[in-house]
Amino acid sequence: DTSTIIRNVYSKELNNTRDVIFYLPPSYYENTLKRYSNILVMHDGQNLFNKATAYMGNAWMCQDSLDASIIGGSTDEVLVVGAYNTADRMDEYTYVYDPEEKAGGKGDLYLDWIESTLLPLVEENFRVDIKRETLGILGSSLGGLISCYAGWTRSEVYGKVGCMSSSFWWDENDFQNNVVPASTPSKPFNSIYMDSGTGSLGEKECTAYTENIYQQMVDKGYKEDSQVFKYVDEGATHSESYWGPRFHIPMEDLYPSSMV
Repeated sequence: DTSTIIRNVYSKELNNTRDVIFYLPPSYYENTLKRYSNILVMHDGQNLFNKATAYMGNAWMCQDSLDASIIGGSTDEVLVVGAYNTADRMDEYTYVYDPEEKAGGKGDLYLDWIESTLLPLVEENFRVDIKRETLGILGSSLGGLISCYAGWTRSEVYGKVGCMSSSFWWDENDFQNNVVPASTPSKPFNSIYMDSGTGSLGEKECTAYTENIYQQMVDKGYKEDSQVFKYVDEGATHSESYWGPRFHIPMEDLYPSSMV
């Protein structure tokens, strides 16, 4: 169910408002005593579920892949929190200023807002028990960059991280050149999923950057295919029309069915 939208959620950190859309898993209204701890925060909320609000009318349609993988038994039930982007998307989804882009650097304020306002809002309105082990953050492009940054620098908050076609090129590859080498998340390690395509020059570059970051994480002790995952979507370009259809892959890696 994706009919729940909370309008005009204010951020004191950014002094703006945004809508937040929610995906409630299949059993949410069937079992009204059940509580949920698998919570996934996603960015670009207007692109996730609804073609009418999506960029160029191209939505991920996450609800279709989630319903199919949950009912099909490959993914646990997950409640998705889709925060809309704003006119400051480029600034909010980047943690450092990029001189070439002449933008960026509000990412930590955006992540502060998620912790100070968005997560308490979820707790107030839904039957959830938010805990680090099963709290995730996932996005694509700049949303992938800020998700990876959040997982790496706030591992005490997020146990699961999804970074799809991430803009690791930002500020001359700062994330792979400076952020990852400088620190290692505290144990237990969070689970990190990263992917990319090969259908455009930008996606081919993303694949190379992602491989570099993946290898750095493995060298720091992350176990391949259990704590860090990577996937290359052959022929895929940088688009919702590829992110949506492969969304089930990070979900199966990060929230595998506990029944299996």
